[in-house]
Amino acid sequence: MKIFMRKLIILVFVSTIFHLSADMLNYDKALSNLKGVKYYNNGDYGKADSLFNENAIKYPDDSRLHYNQGNAKYKNGQLEDAEYSYNLALKNNKFKQRSEALQNLGNVKFQQKDYQSAIKNYRDALVEDPDNMDARFNYELAARMLQRQQEQKQNQQQDSDKENEEEKDKQDQQQQQKQDEQKQDEKQEQQKQQQQEEKKSEEQKQQEKQQMKEKEKKKEDAEKILKALLQKEKEEMKKEKQKMNVDKEKKGKYW
Repeated sequence: MKIFMRKLIILVFVSTIFHLSADMLNYDKALSNLKGVKYYNNGDYGKADSLFNENAIKYPDDSRLHYNQGNAKYKNGQLEDAEYSYNLALKNNKFKQRSEALQNLGNVKFQQKDYQSAIKNYRDALVEDPDNMDARFNYELAARMLQRQQEQKQNQQQDSDKENEEEKDKQDQQQQQKQDEQKQDEKQEQQKQQQQEEKKSEEQKQQEKQQMKEKEKKKEDAEKILKALLQKEKEEMKKEKQKMNVDKEKKGKYW
């Protein structure tokens, strides 16, 4: 996967004999820019950025300097700073390399995986220059990447929905299991209480039965005692009667 990057702008000093001070400034700007280009081509993007930055501060209205600085920052991995420099360059509607700057701005968004914004920047680059074939290629590549990204998001959402559904089912199952266990515990507790009540009732019946037996025994004992007393009294009365008869006989004999 390759995205095309537009190259640096090399400023050329053009001398005139009418505006000496302006010429000196242009010469200074061009020389500093050429030094930056040399560092850039040698892969020393940090030093190139430093020189382009100094130039851009001195000549803030020159969009070419901001464009070059954006390229150096892009190569140095400073994507947000590169975006800022490209936008500074694009403030000038007369900037001849607007298509290139918009293409490179799209490259920044592409690297940030903001394919929607990248597509817009590439489209704007083609509006500025319909013959910009690099921008056209990058536009088509970004469109494919956007489609892939959207499909991945859709798949991730489906996976997430599936995971959420599975998690919900798991939670529901755990909740149902918890409720079943709670019902089972309640049933066992009810059975335990019922058994305790039945045992208590049985013990109470046995106790009442034992009390009835004791009461019956006491009654039988009392009846036996009463019967014995009556029998004793009857025997004593019989003895008394016999004694009286003997005494009567004795009295009658002597009479």
